[in-house]
Amino acid sequence: MTLSKPQSPRQRRSMGRVGPERTAQLFEPRLVVRLRARACRLTLDRALAAGADPSASPLLAARAAQLVDASVRQRIASYLEQFASTVDAPRGRIRTLPLRSAVRPNQEALIEIARMLGHHGAYYARGIAMLELVLRDGTGPAYTDPSGEGLARQLALAAQGLTGS
Repeated sequence: MTLSKPQSPRQRRSMGRVGPERTAQLFEPRLVVRLRARACRLTLDRALAAGADPSASPLLAARAAQLVDASVRQRIASYLEQFASTVDAPRGRIRTLPLRSAVRPNQEALIEIARMLGHHGAYYARGIAMLELVLRDGTGPAYTDPSGEGLARQLALAAQGLTGS
């Protein structure tokens, strides 16, 4: 995904200001933008998790809006709880589960973050994007680090990212 750079001097001057038209683009994205944000969610989640400003593009803004939606937060909270319970689950042949040795020492943190997401409140898209990556990125520490230390660091960063602290 390539974020477009301003081409004309006028566009460059207006990048620091958000006018009514730009505000509508960011906070009320069209269906096409929302669908593209959904289709490119992994790339956009990585950008948001790395600290990209959601107001930098309509796609980032649309994905950030999707992530902070209460139903998405509930879904992620449910997945975090399921993730924590994989330690006791029998291994299946159909899907790849995270490493038990990585999840076991982080079960409490996973459940605590899931509970936090389940409560009503304002959370930053950056932290939610980080959690989405914990769940979906098969190359992340939950799937590759048998000690669980990498997952612990990732969860701590995500918890900070949720609250902006």
